[in-house]
Amino acid sequence: MPRDQPEAPATPSPWGVNVGIVWGPGSIASTAAAVVDALCAMNMLAAMRVGGAQAPMRWHWLLAPGEGGATPPPVPDSGALQGRLHAIVIPGWLVPTGPQLREVSHRHHQHFGDLLRAHVVSGGVVAALFNGSSLLADCGLLAGRQVALPWTFAPSIVLQSSASAPGPAQGSAPVAEVAWQRDKPWLCDGPLWTSAAPQDTLPVVLDLLAQTPAAELAQAASHVLLFDAPRQLTATATMETPTGAPMGAGSLEQARRWLQDHRNEPYSLQATARAAATSPRTLLRWFAQVYGESPQDYLHRLRIAQAQALLQTTYLTVDAVAQQCGYSDTGSFRKIFHRVSGTTPGAYRQRFRLRTTRKQWLGTNGHH
Repeated sequence: MPRDQPEAPATPSPWGVNVGIVWGPGSIASTAAAVVDALCAMNMLAAMRVGGAQAPMRWHWLLAPGEGGATPPPVPDSGALQGRLHAIVIPGWLVPTGPQLREVSHRHHQHFGDLLRAHVVSGGVVAALFNGSSLLADCGLLAGRQVALPWTFAPSIVLQSSASAPGPAQGSAPVAEVAWQRDKPWLCDGPLWTSAAPQDTLPVVLDLLAQTPAAELAQAASHVLLFDAPRQLTATATMETPTGAPMGAGSLEQARRWLQDHRNEPYSLQATARAAATSPRTLLRWFAQVYGESPQDYLHRLRIAQAQALLQTTYLTVDAVAQQCGYSDTGSFRKIFHRVSGTTPGAYRQRFRLRTTRKQWLGTNGHH
């Protein structure tokens, strides 16, 4: 049985964030499931925080009435929707041609058009993944927007947007056309997020959720679910870091590798320059020109990325984290941490920790 259509969003619900996921025949199951996985991860992180907060993220399948075969993927929703929607996600459809995409989009527009327009007007946000932007085009919501589109369907979606845009009022300027940004995998323009490929679902959805009351949870989840180069390079594991693999590199890359491999040692411009086979003065000039920062600032960013990972995943004291990241003076570490991350180590740990309390981690009796 199709569910009742939710109301358009208003003031965010004080107890959580509601996400509606459009679903119908041909919807891309993997994309929809990835959205649910991100929401589940955010609920898991919320449960690990002090007090074990009630799951703040709720999702609801939005089914068009009369759509035979519109069975959602084997991922249950979070129960009856309470309150109004904060975000709507359109997963896109598996269709072979532009005309078939327009046909599917037109059918969905008949049911969801008013909801989507009211949602945007009321301050809600929308993620149209892959060719899901076709539905936004039918709703007249893409006009004048910068968007990322799948190249196979882009001409059809741009045409839809032009056909759906209202005509200009007497004496007013013509309505702006959609601006397809061909070199962007995904984009945010105002309340709309669009993407060119299903593989970008997670970064798009987490960025969108960072604009809701669940912003801190979305940022914490992104640390776990998205690739993060500095953390990869500074991960405290027994295995060799990626920088250990031999590769041909120029002087600047040699300098960066030296800093990565010796990040826990006292900084030495002279030693870094020797590793790069150049002079300290030349290294400073070219490093700043190419990377926009000094070698020492780059080293601080590596160290703080490592400190953030330790604060999120271990029970080390701030003093111990400072020592492990190459800072002999905890006061200096705190100042640099605040300069790089905008917050204190203690506040960062409280906001973004990825483990439960030590007692919960080890078991209720404190034993393995």
